[in-house]
Amino acid sequence: MPQKNRDHFYQGWLYHFLVDPLLRRVHRLVRSQVKPGSTLIDIGCGTGELLFSLADVGSELVGVETSKRMWSFADRQARTRGFNNVQILFGDGAKLENFSAGSFDYAIACMVLHEMEASQRLPVLKEMQRLAPHVILVDYRVPSPANLAAAMCRFIERLAGRRHFRNYASFINNGGLLPLCETLSVSVQKELTFYSRCLHLVKTQ
Repeated sequence: MPQKNRDHFYQGWLYHFLVDPLLRRVHRLVRSQVKPGSTLIDIGCGTGELLFSLADVGSELVGVETSKRMWSFADRQARTRGFNNVQILFGDGAKLENFSAGSFDYAIACMVLHEMEASQRLPVLKEMQRLAPHVILVDYRVPSPANLAAAMCRFIERLAGRRHFRNYASFINNGGLLPLCETLSVSVQKELTFYSRCLHLVKTQ
């Protein structure tokens, strides 16, 4: 099932100023898992900030975004800020036939899977597996901790709209990242939890 293109009011500049600063630690952790000189593809790249934070580490970086507003913002930022090794594509992360198998060293999905409908997650992960030998996933940890940080995360997800929160709830109710990896028989190489145990990084091999 293809990812549906739905732009939201917060995508673009508002997301860049309100959300991107909160994800800087996430970007640093992802960076720590990437070897210098690598090629990578970022599925659901949003405003492109993760890619831009990796531009001095990676040799070739590609972002894929299904929101036209986010894609336009990220593409403009890449050109304005002079990231010549970063390419931003508008498209479906589950359908990247223009890239052959093993085109990249890493495929990354950062705070993206919980936004998707449940039926979209496995097709995207299968495509990531096809494109790269190493997959890095970052999303909410399940089970969620009983603390203020987790309550704030749920509140933010509610603010994003009814459909968004429904997808978030399905991600949590289905067990988060690890059951998805198990379904695909993916070997987990590393796990990290952070942000008061609210977030989960999984690296596969």
